[in-house]
Amino acid sequence: MSPHDQPEDMLLAGEYVLGVLEGVERDAFERRAAREPKLREHISYWQLRFSDLDTTIMPKDVSPVLWAKIEAALGRKQSVQESTPSFSERLWSSLGFWRGASFAGALASLVLAISVGLLAGRATPQPQIVAVMLTPDGVPGAIAEVHYDGRINVIPIHDFPVPKGKTLQVWTLWDKEKGPISVGLIERTRQALFHRADLPTGTQQLYEITLEDEGGSPTGRPTGPVLVKGHGALPRL
Repeated sequence: MSPHDQPEDMLLAGEYVLGVLEGVERDAFERRAAREPKLREHISYWQLRFSDLDTTIMPKDVSPVLWAKIEAALGRKQSVQESTPSFSERLWSSLGFWRGASFAGALASLVLAISVGLLAGRATPQPQIVAVMLTPDGVPGAIAEVHYDGRINVIPIHDFPVPKGKTLQVWTLWDKEKGPISVGLIERTRQALFHRADLPTGTQQLYEITLEDEGGSPTGRPTGPVLVKGHGALPRL
């Protein structure tokens, strides 16, 4: 992971796309984006996220009374924070941008706020990749949420029987020549969080859960039956 490949870069890209990043910060970001493909991926991601709002919302003037209600609903903080303002606070403080934008009433404003994690002044981490893993019968059995910081959250939907002396093992496959790589073990059917920043992440990357002997596969490759499997995809949030 490079020094610039951090969650903060994702937030800066969001500011850039929304038009909030200004002056020296904007110039510095554009210089970085010109030489860093990862930043350009972040920019494309936010442009895609906001494209639906650009094409579906009809312009409409917002009255001062309605704007005051929106401010109250979003819980804008009036006091000046001593610490460096967060991404969401910087977005909110740029009233020139928000008031210059036209929204279809308060509802559209709230939808936009939620979409960038501004509700209640807190940003909600969203997964980079989501994989819905299906049983051999084609029924959703588990979900894998892969985050930008390397967290992989596995959420079982079905209750898989785990006999004594057995364990559930999560695998991922992005290179057929390299073969499947173990993400980690789950002792029983429950939600599990793994921290694997060392593993690549991409769309169409395979994720699966197998039933292995206690302690995990002795060969470093799946040996037991495949309970569920599915490919990663970009979430539509």
